Amino acid sequence: MTVPASPLSPLIGRDRELAILREHLADALAGRGSLVLIGGEAGIGKTTLAEALCREATQQDALVLVGRCYDLSETPPYGPWVELFVRFKRHDDAPPLPEVFAHRGTAGEVASQAALFQQVTDFLVALAARPLVLLLDDLHWSDPASLALLRFVARALPDAPILLVATYRVDALTRHHPLYALVPLLVRESRATRLDLQPLAAAALHALVAARYDLPPGDEARLVAYLGGRAEGNPLFVGEVLRTLEESHVLRRDGDGWILRDPSGTPVPALLRQVIDGRVARLDGGVQVLLDVASVIGQAIPLALWAAIADTTEDALLTTVEPARASGLLVEAPDGVAMRFSHALIRETVYEGVAPAQRRRLHRRIGEVTAAMPDAHPDTVAYHFRSAGDARATGWLMQAGERALASYAYATAEARFGQALPASAGVERAMALFYLSCIHRYDEGGIREAEEAMRVATEAGDPTLAALARIRLGASLAYRGGIGRGIAELTAGNAVLDALPESALARFAHASAATFLSPADRRAALTSAYALGGCFAKAMAGLGSTVDEALTRLDTLPVSARATLGFVCSALGRGRDARDAWMSASAAMAAQEAWGRVTAACLTLLEEAYLPYFADDLTERARLAAEMERALARRAARGDASPQVEVLWPLLVLEGQWAEARSRWAASTEGAGYRILSAPHIGMLARAQGEREVAWGLVREALPAGPAMAPGTTLYTQMTAMQRLAATLALDEGDLPTAKEWLGAHDHWLAWSGAVRGQTEGQLGWAQYFRAAGDPTRADDHARQALAHATDPRQPLALLAAHRLLGELDTDAHRFADAQTHLETALALADACAASYERALTLLALAELHGATGGSGAAAALLDDVRAICTSLGAQPALARADAIAARLAIARTPHLRYPAGLSAREVEVLRLVADGLTNAQVAERLFLSPRTINAHLTTIYSKLAVPSRAAAIRFALDHGLR
Repeated sequence: MTVPASPLSPLIGRDRELAILREHLADALAGRGSLVLIGGEAGIGKTTLAEALCREATQQDALVLVGRCYDLSETPPYGPWVELFVRFKRHDDAPPLPEVFAHRGTAGEVASQAALFQQVTDFLVALAARPLVLLLDDLHWSDPASLALLRFVARALPDAPILLVATYRVDALTRHHPLYALVPLLVRESRATRLDLQPLAAAALHALVAARYDLPPGDEARLVAYLGGRAEGNPLFVGEVLRTLEESHVLRRDGDGWILRDPSGTPVPALLRQVIDGRVARLDGGVQVLLDVASVIGQAIPLALWAAIADTTEDALLTTVEPARASGLLVEAPDGVAMRFSHALIRETVYEGVAPAQRRRLHRRIGEVTAAMPDAHPDTVAYHFRSAGDARATGWLMQAGERALASYAYATAEARFGQALPASAGVERAMALFYLSCIHRYDEGGIREAEEAMRVATEAGDPTLAALARIRLGASLAYRGGIGRGIAELTAGNAVLDALPESALARFAHASAATFLSPADRRAALTSAYALGGCFAKAMAGLGSTVDEALTRLDTLPVSARATLGFVCSALGRGRDARDAWMSASAAMAAQEAWGRVTAACLTLLEEAYLPYFADDLTERARLAAEMERALARRAARGDASPQVEVLWPLLVLEGQWAEARSRWAASTEGAGYRILSAPHIGMLARAQGEREVAWGLVREALPAGPAMAPGTTLYTQMTAMQRLAATLALDEGDLPTAKEWLGAHDHWLAWSGAVRGQTEGQLGWAQYFRAAGDPTRADDHARQALAHATDPRQPLALLAAHRLLGELDTDAHRFADAQTHLETALALADACAASYERALTLLALAELHGATGGSGAAAALLDDVRAICTSLGAQPALARADAIAARLAIARTPHLRYPAGLSAREVEVLRLVADGLTNAQVAERLFLSPRTINAHLTTIYSKLAVPSRAAAIRFALDHGLR
């Protein structure tokens, strides 16, 4: 049904948008709620359109509540929601306000953000016994916590008679603004309707002028052209220009009609700011002074505060500013206790016209008056004192930050503590640094803040705060790879806090980001550090139980203890138990709205459980990927200050989305500290794309001491993967001694840790080593050991690699039936795991098998598939290998040529390129090998062909058609 137009909302040029809003209103009146997002530039008419809808909703007996955001007054946590509930007038059958908003004008403390969100949603649903329209205005100035609440409430709208309309400036949204990421999520998740308002078209300007003025046709056309050039279709600009023309009598009444004089001589500025200055300048000086005071107070101006600052009474104040209200600069709030500027741009213009010294004086006075009020808002008081350059701002900023932490508004908390820091000293400074280190716990900056907090607290004689900062430092160091120092700091901090009474920590209890307040949490942080470093026995000893016993009480363990158990179970080959432990940890973090930790937990769940043990469960893998995306979105919407871990990296690499993976890596904002987490994936991808120096650079960065790096000093899982990468790179280059060193180091770390996981990969490395060394018997033995390890416990990707290598070894030994079985099994696993690069490598092995058994046609078809996969991946070494196989097949198909007996496929390719006139360096570049490896191949070729020189080898190649 269509709601008839109301005479109260004669909007020009917005027929389509208003019709859409009326349809949504009709749906809400019928019991089907929805969300509408109205975006556009400043002055485009977003609020006017939304308020027109609200008037129509009121006429149709809907309850309308409005909450607005304000810019320079620094909207506090949940600011628009606070205002919305302040405007709510309770009636007999209405539900009570949510407890967190029961004290009007502020958001109180709550047990968790989830509880706050549920309270608000339940209240709105209960209130909607009568159709409800909510307007959240100017969300580009909103705090991230308010946006997170909007997202939560939006999910309940379809089942309730609630229409929620939100407006925002699109030109105020940068890529880093939390609303930038939230808008598309709201459209996808809540099926929100987006209305992006555009400037008024010429036809709309004609309609507007015709509706307001009875002008002769020529004057009407001139006025429309003038408005189009000056106001550029912006409704606010248009309205202000017309008002100025009227007030200057360029556009004036003439009997029943209007006449237009030449507007070109009228000093109408191109910028609205000048139009507003002109309007303000026509007011009495006393009114202007009061407007100056009002602009410093904020967009909304409580009359009591305004009168107190102006040293007058409310009645006298209202009388004096009546001309400003009559001129449209101010509007009265519905509750009658405040006024507000009719548009934010008007307030901005007046504010910037106040002399800086006068602004500071007014801010100081406003800060003093508001600080003395009952239930003073720390954000407001801090803003005014800070704007005045008053030292009292620091204490209020700390209060505002702590309040923001209590309501999980981390971005606001980060801003407040950061603002307090420059002027703070002693314990206050240490406290600000400590809170910042908790917010930045995954960031390099968090480590520096924890170190500084520890130093300052020690100098200020606060051992409790110093110990908490030390524990925070240790946990952050361990997460980022500094296991040795991290364990030392955690141990020292625990010792201090264990000796103190629990009451010593009471002052931190309200700050949700300040973890490690309980002995159990502190012990769990230490055991987690041990697990990260591969000290699995010490980790379990710290938990005080066996693995099996800990699993029976999994959901009662601290979150860090569950994470520890997940690491240990993964290392011991207990994939299902590792998955259960990490899923439990992730669920607990989600219940705490710790979305930064949830994203990190999802990444670990993927790397420690799904990829090693359940890579072929594509349904569950997709579910986890979706959960990762949701956690990232919630984190972005809330404005979590910690850097974003690229949680999808492992899946992008596995599934062959390498261009996307490289793009995300290049655009990553994770910082240098997070490179250690993604190094194995980046290194593998770089090697597969022929960028060996990039891969070696990552190895050297991660393991600066090389194979001699001691276990227990850095991240175990990532560094054992880097050891395997280093051994593979060395084998690529024919450097057997270096490969042997890295494989020996890997064996040492496995034995030291007692880990089961990694045994398959270690045995595969030795099998490749002995294959390159010309010892097929020992290569086959290690490959079969690898297969046994990958079978129990079952590890799909490891099984794939073991079967493929056995197939290649069987091909070398002419055990073709066995090779076929292994390679077909490997191909099935590659498909089951949706691992495109692994499929390409397996197809290469099958092509070599078919070539060896005379199936050149089948081999050629397989090579076409390989090229299709590897070209899109940019996997140049694999493409070079495909070319080498194709060259060998071409020789085998030519009857009058003899295949050079004893030469391997790689040696044939090297000889062919040498015969084509390439230098050793050029051959190395073409085949993605080192010059040293090419030299070794040539030495072997000369020996096998019994030729004395390069020239003789080239003649042999020409004689046998290898050029």
